Amino acid sequence: MKSFYYQFVNFIKDISNLWFWSLWIVMLACIMSCFVSLFNSFDDKDKKYKKISSLVLALILIAVLVYLTYVRI
Repeated sequence: MKSFYYQFVNFIKDISNLWFWSLWIVMLACIMSCFVSLFNSFDDKDKKYKKISSLVLALILIAVLVYLTYVRI
């Protein structure tokens, strides 16, 4: 039995291009919405951002997106 990693990689390689690019665009939209929520959380009084977790989530999603693209190629 193959490990979960190889099953996942084979799944990503075997899905159709339409599904892969749809997944890619949805993840990109999630990343952009995280950045927007980060910039909307700026507090003028304290001169700092309230929701830094949005930035962390965006960075994690960027890493996943790059990984999926790397696996697909």
